[in-house]
Amino acid sequence: MKTQSSLFLLFLGFVMLGNSALYPEEDSTTFRLSNGLRVCLVEKNNVPLWNAVVGVNLGSKDETAETSGLTHILEHYILFRGTELRSGTEVSRDIRRHGAYFNAHTGEDLSLFEISVPAEKAAFALRNQKEILFNLKLDQAALDQEKEVILEEISHWEDKPQRYALALLYQNLFKGHPYENPIFGTKEVIQGITVEKVEQFYRRFFTPSNCSLAVVGDFDLNEMEEQVRTVFGEVTGDPMKKPTYTAAKPLEKSVDIAVEMDVNKAYLVIGALAPDHSNPDQYPVEVLTEILGRSINPMLYSALSGDRRLVETVNMAYYVHKYGGAAVIYLTLDPKNIGAAKREAISFLRKAKNQNFSPEDIYGEEKLRAFDFLGGAKNQIRGNAYRSQETGLLVASSLASFMLLTDGPMDTPYLESIDKVSSTDLREAAGKYFSRSEYVFISIIPKKKSQS
Repeated sequence: MKTQSSLFLLFLGFVMLGNSALYPEEDSTTFRLSNGLRVCLVEKNNVPLWNAVVGVNLGSKDETAETSGLTHILEHYILFRGTELRSGTEVSRDIRRHGAYFNAHTGEDLSLFEISVPAEKAAFALRNQKEILFNLKLDQAALDQEKEVILEEISHWEDKPQRYALALLYQNLFKGHPYENPIFGTKEVIQGITVEKVEQFYRRFFTPSNCSLAVVGDFDLNEMEEQVRTVFGEVTGDPMKKPTYTAAKPLEKSVDIAVEMDVNKAYLVIGALAPDHSNPDQYPVEVLTEILGRSINPMLYSALSGDRRLVETVNMAYYVHKYGGAAVIYLTLDPKNIGAAKREAISFLRKAKNQNFSPEDIYGEEKLRAFDFLGGAKNQIRGNAYRSQETGLLVASSLASFMLLTDGPMDTPYLESIDKVSSTDLREAAGKYFSRSEYVFISIIPKKKSQS
């Protein structure tokens, strides 16, 4: 089991970003069952594997102070605690017997349940996913056991500096918005959760009209559509009245938080609000992220290492959600350099709107020596996308997410949108999202040594 916090979305972003998905060139079809389930099938015969992902439009955004962590609990329970027809032990036994890979992820917007099996075991995998998701058997004793597992996970998570910093960043960057809710939930709420509360939550969200199914693999398209209609067409559930959320609002002022932890070096995480998944600005921001903090020679590292050697490492991520996005910079450094690193990083970001990103931005002899940051970033993004496209399970995750996050059809393929990004687009996006004064700074610093 993996929790799909924003940190894990970095990897999913190579497959699916914003309002686009990487549709493979293989034969595919999309349709909607009479019960409301959205389905996408992609015939991919290069590897004898069958991959499926069921997406549920349920994430930490749908929780309240009283239900914090219920999404994460349901993910655990569905994977490990059994159904009306089989116990959790029997489900696990059958999974192993069929040679399946089996996992789930929870995030701010969605929950994803995935399975990968040899192609000849597809019928089992379809029935298994339908059963564990829509025939759950809830029991207080089993729930209490799973709660202990989750409480232990939270304790381990709190010991991981960058993940802990990211959670704090979200709580402050999205203050007052549902995205501030922690993925793992809170210990106090989890300890008091009853099976009745989980049952109510489960019945509300796990209904076909609130779900999607993407299947990618070695199969005949027509035969697989017939199987999906037979297996999932029998699932019933009331149409869900989907809650509506407003877009995340910009910060009114910067937030600066320092936390002492048992670490040997410092971790600095800097965040700014970024475009949501339906905003066309997502494409230049994705390219900017590659140029500034993810490429072989990221601009931010050059600016912060230099003669002063303010940082040891630099990384940057752009996390896209339905109602907002976050541009996040991760730095490791000596604690004494935190103040200077903050100032230099923000100074650089605010000047990014004036940067030359391509030789086409420069005139005269200097053009011959200019590095093509724009072209390099596009090539890196394209390479990551093609590598991800080779993995059927990642493509299925992309498509299952896309069907739930996007209200209308895809207008332009992801890579085509990336290719259209110009240096002018980068400067405009940098001015719009990185030139403002409101940032969130989370510093994780070593504990002070006690005086003896």
